[in-house]
Amino acid sequence: MGVSLTAQDYRGLLFSLLPPGMVWPVEPESNVQRLLDGSAQEFARVDARVADLLVEADPRRALYLFEEWEASYGLPGDCAPADQSMSDRRAALVGRVVAQGGMRAADYVELAAGLGYDNIEIIELREATVEVNTPTGHTGAVIGDDINGSDWDSTWRVLLPNGVVRESVVDEAQIGDPLRTWGDELIECALREAAASWLILQVGYKEE
Repeated sequence: MGVSLTAQDYRGLLFSLLPPGMVWPVEPESNVQRLLDGSAQEFARVDARVADLLVEADPRRALYLFEEWEASYGLPGDCAPADQSMSDRRAALVGRVVAQGGMRAADYVELAAGLGYDNIEIIELREATVEVNTPTGHTGAVIGDDINGSDWDSTWRVLLPNGVVRESVVDEAQIGDPLRTWGDELIECALREAAASWLILQVGYKEE
């Protein structure tokens, strides 16, 4: 991102556009310079707002266009209601933006990371069988395994880290937002919403 021009910069540029000659006074208090300064102040204000707009293009930092970002990604929604804190709403938005969808475990790991949940674990469960050394390398159940039925081939178990905390950020939090929030309803809802229709999703938490 380039550096924004100041009012002084714009006044100099405007002065350079005048026809050449000694008739134009250079004293700051002269009428000509005051006229140029008035225009320069507005150009500098617009320049600064353009720089702000570049910041608004990033949903992690957007403030003035945050609600437009939410609307573009179908938020607020069941998994991210409007009465959440600004911190939770931003986490939900970023998670929706970075989520690519898909049917791989890695896609759900990326979704969770976008919501602030790193190092989640996904266990793909399977039916208990007795075959050994199949062409695909799949071996059957061993002593101590759960006796799972065929539905377990469509079951994943997601293990989340306990104790994820979101804190309010100065200049982003709104009046009424808590200074700190705990809870994992957001990630559970988001994972279930993203799950394919055939997938049975179990959500649990790692022991500390």
